[in-house]
Amino acid sequence: GRPSEEARIRDLLEDAASLAEKRNVEGFIELLAPDYKDFEGRDKAGTAQLVTDYLSRYRGVVIHVLGLHPGVIEPDGRADVECEVCLSHGAAEALRQLIRFSGEYYRFRLGLRKDGAGKWRFASAEWVSIGLPDLFPESLPILRKLFPEF
Repeated sequence: GRPSEEARIRDLLEDAASLAEKRNVEGFIELLAPDYKDFEGRDKAGTAQLVTDYLSRYRGVVIHVLGLHPGVIEPDGRADVECEVCLSHGAAEALRQLIRFSGEYYRFRLGLRKDGAGKWRFASAEWVSIGLPDLFPESLPILRKLFPEF
Protein backbone atom coordinates (compact mmCIF):
# COMPACT_ATOMS: atom_id res chain seq x y z
CA GLY A 1 0.00 0.00 0.00
CA ARG A 2 0.86 3.65 0.10
CA PRO A 3 3.13 5.01 2.83
CA SER A 4 1.35 6.62 5.77
CA GLU A 5 1.42 10.39 6.17
CA GLU A 6 3.69 9.91 9.20
CA ALA A 7 6.12 7.92 7.02
CA ARG A 8 5.99 10.62 4.33
CA ILE A 9 6.74 13.27 6.98
CA ARG A 10 9.70 11.25 8.30
CA ASP A 11 10.93 10.94 4.69
CA LEU A 12 10.77 14.74 4.37
CA LEU A 13 12.87 15.14 7.52
CA GLU A 14 15.39 12.53 6.35
CA ASP A 15 15.58 14.21 2.91
CA ALA A 16 16.21 17.60 4.53
CA ALA A 17 18.99 16.11 6.70
CA SER A 18 20.58 14.36 3.71
CA LEU A 19 20.53 17.50 1.57
CA ALA A 20 22.12 19.56 4.36
CA GLU A 21 24.83 16.92 4.92
CA LYS A 22 25.60 17.02 1.20
CA ARG A 23 25.77 20.82 1.40
CA ASN A 24 22.97 21.07 -1.14
CA VAL A 25 21.48 24.27 0.24
CA GLU A 26 19.44 24.90 -2.92
CA GLY A 27 17.81 21.47 -2.66
CA PHE A 28 17.21 21.99 1.06
CA ILE A 29 15.51 25.34 0.45
CA GLU A 30 13.22 23.72 -2.14
CA LEU A 31 11.67 21.79 0.76
CA LEU A 32 10.41 25.07 2.26
CA ALA A 33 6.97 26.48 1.43
CA PRO A 34 7.06 29.78 -0.52
CA ASP A 35 5.87 31.73 2.56
CA TYR A 36 8.10 29.86 5.06
CA LYS A 37 9.07 31.70 8.25
CA ASP A 38 11.06 30.51 11.23
CA PHE A 39 10.65 31.63 14.85
CA GLU A 40 13.13 34.48 14.32
CA GLY A 41 11.36 35.77 11.20
CA ARG A 42 13.75 34.30 8.61
CA ASP A 43 12.22 33.56 5.24
CA LYS A 44 13.61 31.19 2.61
CA ALA A 45 16.49 33.53 1.72
CA GLY A 46 17.37 34.12 5.37
CA THR A 47 17.27 30.40 6.06
CA ALA A 48 19.50 29.72 3.05
CA GLN A 49 22.03 32.16 4.51
CA LEU A 50 21.78 30.58 7.99
CA VAL A 51 22.37 27.07 6.61
CA THR A 52 25.19 28.25 4.33
CA ASP A 53 26.92 30.02 7.22
CA TYR A 54 26.61 26.95 9.48
CA LEU A 55 27.97 24.60 6.83
CA SER A 56 30.87 26.93 6.03
CA ARG A 57 32.09 26.71 9.64
CA TYR A 58 32.27 22.92 9.78
CA ARG A 59 33.58 20.07 7.70
CA GLY A 60 31.76 16.79 7.56
CA VAL A 61 28.43 17.77 9.12
CA VAL A 62 26.39 14.71 10.12
CA ILE A 63 22.68 14.99 10.90
CA HIS A 64 20.64 12.19 12.50
CA VAL A 65 16.87 12.45 12.79
CA LEU A 66 15.90 10.89 16.12
CA GLY A 67 12.41 10.78 17.64
CA LEU A 68 9.36 12.12 15.81
CA HIS A 69 6.06 13.20 17.34
CA PRO A 70 3.56 14.00 14.63
CA GLY A 71 0.64 16.02 15.82
CA VAL A 72 -2.74 16.01 14.18
CA ILE A 73 -2.50 15.71 10.43
CA GLU A 74 -5.32 17.88 9.15
CA PRO A 75 -7.44 16.86 6.15
CA ASP A 76 -6.59 20.20 4.50
CA GLY A 77 -2.90 19.23 4.29
CA ARG A 78 -1.45 20.83 7.41
CA ALA A 79 0.44 19.20 10.25
CA ASP A 80 2.42 20.17 13.31
CA VAL A 81 5.39 17.95 14.14
CA GLU A 82 8.00 17.78 16.87
CA CYS A 83 11.24 15.98 16.16
CA GLU A 84 14.70 15.67 17.60
CA VAL A 85 17.93 15.88 15.69
CA CYS A 86 21.52 15.08 16.58
CA LEU A 87 24.16 17.23 14.86
CA SER A 88 27.85 16.47 14.82
CA HIS A 89 30.71 17.55 12.63
CA GLY A 90 34.37 17.13 11.82
CA ALA A 91 36.39 16.88 15.02
CA ALA A 92 33.33 15.92 17.04
CA GLU A 93 32.87 12.85 14.87
CA ALA A 94 36.53 11.88 15.39
CA LEU A 95 36.49 12.56 19.13
CA ARG A 96 33.15 10.99 20.00
CA GLN A 97 34.66 7.55 20.62
CA LEU A 98 37.29 8.99 22.95
CA ILE A 99 34.98 11.12 25.07
CA ARG A 100 31.63 9.40 24.41
CA PHE A 101 30.32 12.54 22.73
CA SER A 102 27.39 11.87 20.46
CA GLY A 103 26.69 15.38 19.19
CA GLU A 104 24.45 18.32 19.88
CA TYR A 105 20.73 17.77 20.26
CA TYR A 106 17.93 19.98 19.03
CA ARG A 107 14.17 19.73 19.30
CA PHE A 108 12.30 21.17 16.33
CA ARG A 109 8.67 22.23 16.22
CA LEU A 110 7.66 22.28 12.58
CA GLY A 111 4.58 23.46 10.78
CA LEU A 112 4.12 21.46 7.60
CA ARG A 113 1.84 22.01 4.64
CA LYS A 114 1.23 20.05 1.48
CA ASP A 115 1.92 21.83 -1.78
CA GLY A 116 -0.23 21.63 -4.93
CA ALA A 117 1.37 18.30 -5.86
CA GLY A 118 0.56 16.81 -2.44
CA LYS A 119 4.17 16.90 -1.18
CA TRP A 120 4.89 18.00 2.38
CA ARG A 121 6.82 21.28 2.74
CA PHE A 122 8.12 23.14 5.79
CA ALA A 123 5.90 26.17 6.46
CA SER A 124 7.41 27.18 9.82
CA ALA A 125 10.09 26.08 12.24
CA GLU A 126 11.40 26.76 15.69
CA TRP A 127 14.14 24.93 17.50
CA VAL A 128 15.90 24.79 20.81
CA SER A 129 19.09 23.11 21.96
CA ILE A 130 18.40 20.33 24.47
CA GLY A 131 20.48 18.05 26.65
CA LEU A 132 20.67 14.28 26.58
CA PRO A 133 18.28 13.91 29.57
CA ASP A 134 15.64 15.95 27.71
CA LEU A 135 15.40 13.67 24.66
CA PHE A 136 12.14 11.89 23.85
CA PRO A 137 12.23 8.32 25.20
CA GLU A 138 12.08 6.93 21.64
CA SER A 139 15.18 8.95 20.66
CA LEU A 140 17.45 7.04 23.03
CA PRO A 141 17.26 3.62 21.29
CA ILE A 142 17.93 5.35 17.95
CA LEU A 143 20.92 7.12 19.48
CA ARG A 144 22.27 3.82 20.87
CA LYS A 145 22.00 2.22 17.41
CA LEU A 146 23.89 5.15 15.86
CA PHE A 147 26.55 5.25 18.58
CA PRO A 148 26.91 1.73 20.05
CA GLU A 149 29.80 2.84 22.27
CA PHE A 150 27.53 5.45 23.87
